[in-house]
Formats: sequence, C-alpha cells, structure tokens
Amino acid sequence: MQSLFVKVTFVAFISLSSAAIGYGGVTSKFVRSEWPSVDIPLNNEAFAIPKGHNAPQQVHITQGDYDGKAVIISWVTPDEPGSNKVHYGTSEKNYVHSAEGTVTNYTFHEYKSGYIHHCLVDGLEYDTKYYYKIGSGESSREFWFQTPPRIGPDVPYKFGMI
Repeated sequence: MQSLFVKVTFVAFISLSSAAIGYGGVTSKFVRSEWPSVDIPLNNEAFAIPKGHNAPQQVHITQGDYDGKAVIISWVTPDEPGSNKVHYGTSEKNYVHSAEGTVTNYTFHEYKSGYIHHCLVDGLEYDTKYYYKIGSGESSREFWFQTPPRIGPDVPYKFGMI
C-alpha cells in the first residue's frame, strides 16, 4: 500500500513540475501595445448613441446560412419594442423587400434589458451590395452590407470583425 502511495505521489510531482516549467497555455507571442489604438477613436460617431426616440442601437450583422445567401441583422431598442422589420434593397433609399424578425427582452433582479431584435434576411444574391433600414420614423437608421461571392474552391473570402 505504501509503495502505491509513493508511486502516485512521484507521478503527481513529475506531472506538476513539468507543467510549471513547460509552455502550456501560451498560444502566441502577441503582446498588446501599451499605447492606445488609433484605428477608431472613442469619440468616433460609431460609438455615439443614435438620435431620436427609441432609435436602434448596437446594430450588428452575421452570416445567416452556410452558403452566404442570408444574414441575421440584430439590434436593440431601449424604450419599447418598436418595429421588428428590416426593409432592404440593392439601391440606396430604395427598399423594395422586407423581412420580419423577432423581438424579446429579459429581466434579472432589478435590471431590465432593452428590446432585442433578430431578423433573418434570406434569398439574397451572391456578391451584391444591399442597403437596409431598421427602426421607424425619424429614429430609423440605414446601413449596408455586401454578400460574399459564390462558393467555389478558388474564391477568396474576407471576413472582418470589430
């Protein structure tokens, strides 16, 4: 019994020692610069709260299907549910299509979230620039996105994150 205890203790000691001197957990040599980034200054209008009552905020877009012919547009309205529709088209201010999404919110203790919208826009064409509008009235906001090129073995694909 004592021999088993000694063996287990020895194996544990060797394992812990090698983990302490190894490079476990290091995935790259990246070191964040101590100087602030100049890519997007904090006073950029992209960070400003939009004007108007119940204007859509925190707008973001994700690819909505495997093929790249759909997107999911998400946003938050702070005060009331508002419209859950996305109006879109291939030319600016000419929104000939619309898609209807869902809206939800949640509470946690005394916190109440804004109204969180998600809308799937599908049936899009490859490699096409789309303009879209969310919200209603004076508080509506307009954006655009471009769908990826048709899928193929030699098609370059750029994907950006902020």
